[in-house]
Amino acid sequence: MRGQEFKKLLGDRENKDLDFKLDLPRSEKVAELVTALYNSRGGKIILGVDDDRNPVGLKDPQRVEHKFTQIIRHYCKLDEDPGIEFVGYIGKDFIVINCPKGGNTPYLVKNQLKPRVRVGSSNMPANREEIARLYREGSPESQDIYSVKNATLDDLDLRKIKEYFRESKLTVQLKGNYFHDLLRKENFVVEENGKLIPTTAGIVLFGKHPRLNMPFTAVLADRYKGLTVTSWIDRKDVEGDAFTVIDECKQFMLKNMRVAHEVRGFRTEAKTEYPIEALKEAVVNAIVHRDYFNRENILIKMFDDRIEVWSPGELLRPLTIEQLESLAYKPKTRNK
Repeated sequence: MRGQEFKKLLGDRENKDLDFKLDLPRSEKVAELVTALYNSRGGKIILGVDDDRNPVGLKDPQRVEHKFTQIIRHYCKLDEDPGIEFVGYIGKDFIVINCPKGGNTPYLVKNQLKPRVRVGSSNMPANREEIARLYREGSPESQDIYSVKNATLDDLDLRKIKEYFRESKLTVQLKGNYFHDLLRKENFVVEENGKLIPTTAGIVLFGKHPRLNMPFTAVLADRYKGLTVTSWIDRKDVEGDAFTVIDECKQFMLKNMRVAHEVRGFRTEAKTEYPIEALKEAVVNAIVHRDYFNRENILIKMFDDRIEVWSPGELLRPLTIEQLESLAYKPKTRNK
């Protein structure tokens, strides 16, 4: 790491992915900090900086590095070691520890029952929802193949699924056990206790009434007057399977935007205020990539000067907005 890059880090505040320490704290605290970063988005620990972010430096960086390595080997079970970098700055020695986002979450500190997560600049015990998320993130399985609680095979529109199988030319055999085997293969259902239970993918794509099984699968669409959310011109709760929702959202947006008509030869062509295919793609992306364990609905907000599509859930870790803007990332999929 170059001096200018290190200087820039010193100018930052402690946050969810950056922590300053003058020296190593006691062993359990070191392990809690490291596992919290692995369980969150990863981040950096800088040793040799006091609480006021003054670059004090380390007297014996080699000893500190050796002690740190011993601590994480004894108290943490990591599938990838953190990167350790010695940095010289203004004639003093520092250590920068780079902790990646772990791929096998949750990570625990030895003899502790709850994993730690990074909340702001603190390392906190994970709550129940966070623990569930960590197990989902650490699983190699797609998140949309989890079974839906209290759903049964009757909640799926089997006629639409058969139509999908025919159009996709997956098979012409759609009777009896072969059809059920294909449902399992396509991850529309899973077998639990001898029964076929719809998955999230099954309910979202082919549920008869998805909102009954998964209350937060609707799209709440609003057309506001002016540039703020003060008053409405139109609003609609869009429900149904994904195909129905996409089409009805498209119709709602067309209804609430300006349309110009141009004469081209002997034809009159409509030109919408916004490119409707781009808006449709935004809705498709929200439905496909959202976190269905997040208990919120997709929102469409239309104003006089813009349209916003809000998709529930944060970016799939370890992706960040900065990585997306700089194109410095590898694509990741929550719902395969």
